[in-house]
Formats: sequence, structure tokens, C-alpha cells
Amino acid sequence: MAELKGSEKFVAESLQSYFSKKTFDVSFEEGDDPPDIYLNIDGKKKSVEITDIDQNVLKNRRTIDYGYFKFIVNLNKELGSFVDDKQLLIFFYHNYKKVSTISKMFQEYLKSIIEKNEHEIGSHIEDNINGVGFKIFILEMPENGKKRIVGSAMPYGGKVHKSRNMNTVLERISDSNLSGQTLAIIQDRILDKHEKCKSVEKPVWLTLYDNYYNKFTCFNGIEHLEHYEDIFKSIEDFGVFEKILIVFENGDVCEFNT
Repeated sequence: MAELKGSEKFVAESLQSYFSKKTFDVSFEEGDDPPDIYLNIDGKKKSVEITDIDQNVLKNRRTIDYGYFKFIVNLNKELGSFVDDKQLLIFFYHNYKKVSTISKMFQEYLKSIIEKNEHEIGSHIEDNINGVGFKIFILEMPENGKKRIVGSAMPYGGKVHKSRNMNTVLERISDSNLSGQTLAIIQDRILDKHEKCKSVEKPVWLTLYDNYYNKFTCFNGIEHLEHYEDIFKSIEDFGVFEKILIVFENGDVCEFNT
């Protein structure tokens, strides 16, 4: 059996304390890596995989994001001069698919939209190509603006409200950046640990130790719990996991079921 390391022992003890408030018989033992521990609740054994929520897991995402950023720059170079009196703001939701899976088809798609020139300021287009979602917002060209086609990329989509002002759109993105980052980290952990735990004895739970949002909260009240409750409203696929739990450095636990 693997020896508990780093934050794993703290997480295991926090889970024991949390579930002891609901029942009398709770214990844990080291797992077989995977899982990291077996949690025994009233004689029922749960396989529990433990991992950190840490910004470092987004390194792979940054590489993929950069490919889309470069693609947007090239779209502006090649097609920007054909956009009349407007600015196109594009968001790619890549689901960790490289830009090469969409680049040629999206370029033709965008070219057809520009040639039609039928869309009004303030409208937007939403579609999907090869599993990569995207939204195109038609905006007024900003005063002193130089780029006709701009945009960004993120792993998973969310509703972005229509706006007639690009600065308003970008402000909303900035405000939601923390939530977007947290969501991206959790999705990454689910995908990674899903593959690792496919053959683990069921039921299997995933426990995430928060080493990211703790930098933005003082743990006053329940704000840190509400942050993750909002995030999990956007998560539909738990992979092989029956339950996902968040453990905080103050010992609080947030629990989510499929």
C-alpha cells in the first residue's frame, strides 16, 4: 500500500471528521494508489482518490490556449480587412482539442459569415465544429481600434451575455476569470483522475484539496463554499466518480453527488 504523502493525510482526516458528524463509524486506511485511501463508513468501503486543486495543472491548457490565440491573430491578418465597420469577438471553448482540429473549417466558416455581412451590431453566433464550441460576437469597432478580429480561448464554455460594447464584454470576462480558472482546474483533475481510476473498486470518489482558491479567501462565513457550489453548477460529467468532495485548509468540506 502507498504511504500517505503531502496533503493526503490531512484530507483523509478531514473526511473522517466530516462524515463522523453524520454517522458514528468512520475510518480510513491507505489505498493501493489508486486509490489513495479507502474510507469506511458504517462498514461500507469507498475508494477515494485525492489530488490538489492547483494552478500548475493548467500548463497543458496554456499550450493549447496559445495555439488558439495565434490562430485568432492570423484570422485578423487574413480576414480582418474584409470586416466592414465592425469588430468580431470570438471565444473558443476547445475542450482540450488542439486548434488544428478546427482551423481550416473554422476559417471557411468565418469567411462565409463575413461575406454574407447580414449580422447586426450586438448579435452573436454560436456553433460547434469537431467538438470545439465557439461564439462570435458582432460589436461596434472601438474608437482607435486597429484589430477587426479579436478573441480568447478557454477549455469549457459558459453563457456570455450579449453586449453592444466590447469593453463591457471584456469586463465581464475579467470578473469571471477566477471562476473560469477554478472550473478549468477541476475539469482537468476529473479528466486526469478518471483515466487513472477506471479500474478502481467501485464506488470511487474524488477528493480535491483546495490549494488555489484559498489564496483569494479568508474563510469568513461560507463564501468559499459558495464559490465551489457555483462552479459545480457547470459540471455535468463526473467521469467514473460517484461523488466529488472539496477539502479546504481550514478543514471544511464541500460535497457534490452525480
